[in-house]
Amino acid sequence: MRAGTDAGSLRSPLWGLALSVPLAGLLLLLAAPSADVHWEDHPSHFWLVLGTAAVSTTLAFATSGISLRRADARLFLISLSFLAAAGFLTLHALATPGVLLDGPNQGFTIATPVGLLVAAVFAGWSALPLPPARAQAIVRHAQLVRALLIAVMVAWAAVSLGSVPLLDDPTPAERAGGGLIALAVLALIPYAFAAWRYATMAFRGARGSGFSLASA
Repeated sequence: MRAGTDAGSLRSPLWGLALSVPLAGLLLLLAAPSADVHWEDHPSHFWLVLGTAAVSTTLAFATSGISLRRADARLFLISLSFLAAAGFLTLHALATPGVLLDGPNQGFTIATPVGLLVAAVFAGWSALPLPPARAQAIVRHAQLVRALLIAVMVAWAAVSLGSVPLLDDPTPAERAGGGLIALAVLALIPYAFAAWRYATMAFRGARGSGFSLASA
């Protein structure tokens, strides 16, 4: 009984610590906008973004493999969430003017918010109740679902390069507005739901990683 009580008493501080890290960064930028330093160097942007995306993609595939070996449908969906965000971030890196493309490209430039929206869908899906039958179906079709996600990213790259209308703007907006704000609002809904669900699981002790997932 004492061990259970001690574990429970640690949950609130852990939850507060997990949330304080991202919130501290946000509050710093709001309180001191000058801390958000502007540095523009196209080759550096390309390699920093591409390197970050590559690491995230590698971790997503590693997590995906572990989840399938354990037949853990929830963890598999989480891995797809990170894979989607990392994959579209890779496409954003390709938009760096003067590296691989002569100039900016609308499709590649907005790839990051689009990727975050796709990632939000998988994050929200992973937080839904997964009865055994549904979880087994996800694991059984895991390779197909992952292949479809990769196909969507390849298709986005193709239509971006093909100058398809709406993605052929040679001077894409660098700041959020209009449609991008709508994407952000839509993405917030499944993210908020997932954060609430994983926090609830963590407090109930049903999933030890719940604090980290809720914070992410």
